[in-house]
Amino acid sequence: MATKLKSYDFSQPSQLTTSEKATYPWDEWFDGDIWQITQGEDFDGHPLMMERIIRTRATGKRARVRLRHLPTNGDQWGAIVLQRVDIVGANEAKRNASNEKRAATRASKTPTAEVTDIETKRKPAVKKGPTTKRVAGKANGVSKVPSKRLAKTASR
Repeated sequence: MATKLKSYDFSQPSQLTTSEKATYPWDEWFDGDIWQITQGEDFDGHPLMMERIIRTRATGKRARVRLRHLPTNGDQWGAIVLQRVDIVGANEAKRNASNEKRAATRASKTPTAEVTDIETKRKPAVKKGPTTKRVAGKANGVSKVPSKRLAKTASR
């Protein structure tokens, strides 16, 4: 339950809002590589609060981030894994370049067969519609004259 206070000394800053605690290497963390930051080493305060701070900072930089919490030492929120996903990081760029180089090397080593165009003599298939049989006095198998059974039921 909330308690109403008559006065409070707001001159002392809280632990989370001090200027020396609130400075983080945002440019480094938002470089596109995957980072794991741990509570107590890389940031102070609760990891859920740090998640909010990261998301707020990313929004300010117009960056998209992906976050996951990792359990450490029995605490389900102990560490945060984060990555900026709207740019490619330096390590990812190196990995992509080496993959492309490897693929080009493989492609140059495999023999290529010449592909020749073969002309076909077949005619294109023609779709035919349903066929209907025309019998004298009947269209599509229906007689204009009623059958004997129908005539008996009609006369009753």
